[in-house]
Order: sequence, then C-alpha cells, then structure tokens
Amino acid sequence: MTRGVGEHALVNELLPDWLAVVFGVLTQLGDIWLLSILLATLFVLGIPSRTDVAFVGGAWLAGLSAYRGLKELLAWPRPTATPLDPGSLPGVVETVYELTAFSAGYGFPSGHATSTTVVYVGLASVLTVSSARRRYAVAGAIVGVVCLARIVLGLHYVVDVVAGVALALSLLLGIRMLAGRRSLDRATAAFAVAVPIGVCYLLTSAAEPKAVLVLAASVAGLLGWRLYDEAASA
Repeated sequence: MTRGVGEHALVNELLPDWLAVVFGVLTQLGDIWLLSILLATLFVLGIPSRTDVAFVGGAWLAGLSAYRGLKELLAWPRPTATPLDPGSLPGVVETVYELTAFSAGYGFPSGHATSTTVVYVGLASVLTVSSARRRYAVAGAIVGVVCLARIVLGLHYVVDVVAGVALALSLLLGIRMLAGRRSLDRATAAFAVAVPIGVCYLLTSAAEPKAVLVLAASVAGLLGWRLYDEAASA
C-alpha cells in the first residue's frame, strides 16, 4: 500500500532536474538549524517580546516530539523513488544538492511541514510588523514552498506534508486554548504541553538520544521560563 497519489510521477514529468538543487536549498527554511538560530535571535532581541518567542519555541518543541513520536509509532516509510535526478549537474552543484536534499528515517508526518508551520505561523500570530493578513500570507507562502520542496525532492508524499501542517496548527490552537482556560501565559502553556508529548516520544522511540534531548529541552524550557518570568516580574 502506498500513500502516494501519483505526485512524484507528475514532478518527474513537469519539472527539470536542475530544480532539485533549488528546492534542496529552499527546504532549509524548515531545517532545525535555521529555526533554532531564528528563534534564539528573536528571543535575545526581545522581538516582539520574549514571552511571544518562548511561546513559539515551546510549541516548536511540542511539534518536534509530536511528529517524531508519530513517526516511531507508525513507522511509515518515505517514498522510494527520487523524482529529479541531479546526476547530470556540475560536481559542486550536485554536492550542494546532496548536502541539503536527503533525509533518513520515516516519512509520516513530515517534520519539515510541522516545524515550518509551527514556527512561521506562530511568529505571524505574535509579530506586530505590517498587517496580520500580510504576516499570515508570508508564513503561508514559506510553509507552502517548504512542503512543495519536500514533495519535489521525493522525501514525502502529499499526505505527509498535509498531516504535518494539520498537526502544527492543532498544537498552536491547543496551546492557546489551554493558556486561556488555565489562565497561563502562552509560553508556560507551550512548554507544559511540550513536556508530556516529549515523554510520549521518549517511550515510542525506546529512549533514543534525540528523544532524550528534546524532552530535556522541554523540561529545561519550562523551568527556565518560569524562573525568568518570576525574576522579570519581581
């Protein structure tokens, strides 16, 4: 049984192989290294506020545990065929492609789709620059580009990225609802959600090192944020 709907055959038919390198670079918009730098920079600068950035960061940790836990639980493989073949490209360009466009592990749901949606849509909801409509439009465009890149590169099926986006939006909405019902600030609510989801990821992965690190980051985030918030309020 396959989750595909013929999307990779369509990519192979319509798109030139050199686009593989372009999409390999674009997919970095959803990579952990870039999202980490982005959130850390915004937190240090206090843009728009440290509470808002901590909320997005906590939601992102929850998303990391959620999609990775689901991958371990379901163990649904990635596509087996690569739609675009960069083999005919110059050596340096092909090397760039190989460094940016390959992933290991299971395929459902898409981690890039989940992380990209949590971070960029989350930031769109808290930033104050321009109008809300424009912020969400930019966030949606970035999410769309990353999701398309994952499909074009043959790393995911359409259903994988749709599930990742849906998972991320559910987390963002759920955290906001929890904060409202429990009279918590959104950052505390986000880390409070990230911790139990991190425990679930730890269990489903049989305590793999990545799960330990994400759970430790979630716990440290919750405790660290509470200490910071209390000190800032004193």
